[in-house]
Amino acid sequence: MSDKDALVFLRLFGALRDAVGHKEVQLPCAGGTVNEALLCFAEQHGNPVRSFIFDGEGKPRRSMILLLNGDPVGDSQITRVEEGDVVSLLLPLAGG
Repeated sequence: MSDKDALVFLRLFGALRDAVGHKEVQLPCAGGTVNEALLCFAEQHGNPVRSFIFDGEGKPRRSMILLLNGDPVGDSQITRVEEGDVVSLLLPLAGG
């Protein structure tokens, strides 16, 4: 299995989980960056999901919290994901 076939797991929460219909998805993108994994995920699930994750400039939304194996992701464009890693996507809650 090449690195690009090795699986990374995305854990989804809130409205994003509702939009996708799953609490976790598997992506064959180990060896890339967190940002590349998010792009791969958005490509698989289309524009509604893309708008949850990315802003108008194509960058991950600043309001979204990204965790890699439970630790905050500093820069999704340079933080690498390896086989078996878990990326959690937490969206801000609305309401009050």
